Amino acid sequence: MEILSPAGSPEALRAAVLSGADAVYMGASGFNARRNAKNFSDDELRRSVLFCHERGVSVYITLNTLVYDREIPEALKLAEFLTEIGVDAFIVQDLGLASLLKKCSPSVRLHASTQMSVCSLDGVETLADLGFSRVVLARELSAADIAYIAARSPIETEFFVHGAFCMSYSGQCYMSSIIGGRSGNRGMCAQPCRLPYRNGYALSLKDNCLLEYVPELRKAGVTSLKIEGRMKGPEYVSAVTDMYVRAKNGEEYTEKKKEYLADVFSRQGFTDGYYTNKTGEKMFGVRPENAEQIKVELPKDEFKRFPVDFSFVSNGKTATVSATCRDGYSCSVQTEVSKAEKRPTTAEDIFSALSKLGGTPYFAGNFSCETGENDFISVASLNAARRELIKNLTEMRITKNQSFTFKKTDRYVFSPAEKTMIEAFFLDPASVPENTDDLLLIWLPSEFFTRKNSEKLVLKYGDKTGIALPSVFHDSERATVLKQLEAAKNAGVKHALCGNIGHIRLAAQYGFTVHGDYGLNIVNSESVKEYSALGAEYKTLSFELSMRRAGDLCGKDTGIIAYGRLPFMIMKNCLKGGSGSICARKGKTAVLTDRMKKDFLLTCDFGCRNRLWNSDILWLADKQLPPFGFIRLIFTDETPQQAQRVIEAYSGISSPPPVNMTRGRYYS
Repeated sequence: MEILSPAGSPEALRAAVLSGADAVYMGASGFNARRNAKNFSDDELRRSVLFCHERGVSVYITLNTLVYDREIPEALKLAEFLTEIGVDAFIVQDLGLASLLKKCSPSVRLHASTQMSVCSLDGVETLADLGFSRVVLARELSAADIAYIAARSPIETEFFVHGAFCMSYSGQCYMSSIIGGRSGNRGMCAQPCRLPYRNGYALSLKDNCLLEYVPELRKAGVTSLKIEGRMKGPEYVSAVTDMYVRAKNGEEYTEKKKEYLADVFSRQGFTDGYYTNKTGEKMFGVRPENAEQIKVELPKDEFKRFPVDFSFVSNGKTATVSATCRDGYSCSVQTEVSKAEKRPTTAEDIFSALSKLGGTPYFAGNFSCETGENDFISVASLNAARRELIKNLTEMRITKNQSFTFKKTDRYVFSPAEKTMIEAFFLDPASVPENTDDLLLIWLPSEFFTRKNSEKLVLKYGDKTGIALPSVFHDSERATVLKQLEAAKNAGVKHALCGNIGHIRLAAQYGFTVHGDYGLNIVNSESVKEYSALGAEYKTLSFELSMRRAGDLCGKDTGIIAYGRLPFMIMKNCLKGGSGSICARKGKTAVLTDRMKKDFLLTCDFGCRNRLWNSDILWLADKQLPPFGFIRLIFTDETPQQAQRVIEAYSGISSPPPVNMTRGRYYS
């Protein structure tokens, strides 16, 4: 099991390695989700990779932001440099970029970022088939969810065990982007979740700490335990890494260790709420402005990580000195042997010289020796042999045979749309107006299809009806979603809306025509191509795009969200105080009010989750839009009459915009 530590700076990287990290993850100057961290220059990257590999530490580079088409050449140029210096893996969110990296640099492993919102085995298996070697699972998974995936995953699994929690499922938060123009999916999150609201610090979670569960995670088969903190300093990185390395090595857990980590940094203590599946008020906390941080002494000595077995075999004239590391590296050197004039060299003398490994990450293991009774080997010769052996072992570790080849791929051909069709998502079926003639599709939440009288409504709207799958669901909830898909299929529904990479094949297996939703975060033509190949016949573009960029991806099978409250977050925690599927608060209107007196709508979602929506309403009915294949209208709390007027406005009938209107990011 690997301990994976954050490195937001060269100083933090050194602290992680000398504290025993098995791997580090870090960002270059661009295309990473912590663009405000110090990050690394090209020269620092080169030296850091060498420093890590000399010590057997893997280096993973974060290329985990969404990438526009015009940026792809720059991203690939960076990837070429990173391949050249020998990085071990790319951590990627953008499916289009991942596909290009796989083709251009097949020797560097691909890790699916937690920004891909992978919550189920379906998602893991899909990514495995796409060439990923590891997936970073969503932080909201419980111990049972993690164990289920890890036991069946065809690729490595990685899980966050310590550090800051986002309120939203990673990759599914758009709040900072929409209200402040700083996209978390582009590495620029302004962290509005840490601000106070009229409801208090309603979106600020305590930090995660799973130190006591390290043995459980090992038993479950998790490959890598990940520590969050690329914005933190070397003292934090060192302290947390040290504690998790000790836990991995079998040191017993005590509450004092957690208290120590809380003193290093926490937000009113820690939480294990997601892991133990006990969400609620106890998960929330903030960092007091006057919080003291204890002093942490940074390590100065090398972390001893490689046991070396030595052997010495003499034929009376020369001796072969061999060194074998237990991770597979081995080498040999020759040294001279002479007849002893006074005292012969003993096995103890030889081992004493070879085991002087101070200042290196190596330590002596087993030793075997075959010498003659009168053999003499000078201490200088033994020391030289030891230095040569260690040098050779280190050079083996830093040798990387990796190559990068720019490969031109066929650009996705966007077939022009003859007409832009209108479709609508209704959070509440009661909002559907009587007249739906202008709508091509009516999307309804999957939960609707297992309710009484659902078949009557489907019969009423016929082929217009589509099932919208939950944005996220865990394997423990899969059976419920399958029942909903089965019910929709039996009712004659032919279309499914999927906002998660793990749901596309599942819907296709039931025979639905798959439509990709905004949660896939499609911002470039390569991603359009990859999701098409995966089975999404229609693709909804990210509403974080400018209209100019969205227009470049315009075709008969692509479209945009053009009306409604834009979704800000999908949250595992229920801010309304609900307690499960049978909940008195379910369906009741609630709002989250910020310091500017903006009321953000708060609604119930699948699995007693919450979704936060913008206070302002996206309005594009008066704009001349590019010829997309479709536009989608989102109705959350509108009445049927209001919904009808909106549909008419987008069908060409002049109508005044809402008072609280926004253009979103399209025209910002």
